[in-house]
Amino acid sequence: MIPTLHPEVDNDLVDIVEYYSREAGRDLAIEFYWEFRRCADQIGIRPSSFPLWSDRLRRMNLRRFPFHILFEIFEDSSVQI
Repeated sequence: MIPTLHPEVDNDLVDIVEYYSREAGRDLAIEFYWEFRRCADQIGIRPSSFPLWSDRLRRMNLRRFPFHILFEIFEDSSVQI
């Protein structure tokens, strides 16, 4: 399954990639983006394996970057980040 992104996530991703690009260089910005994609893919493959963060949200930490992804699993088995 491919998780969908909440509209605010798009804005956050753009901001973070721009920040890394400006402060640390394009290569690190690209690495951040691919780490996010790797995590999103894992969420799509095994969403129930990540710990609950609240009553309805689960959390996955990025490995190399100080960010995490919050996501929700819906009754129809779809996932939204």
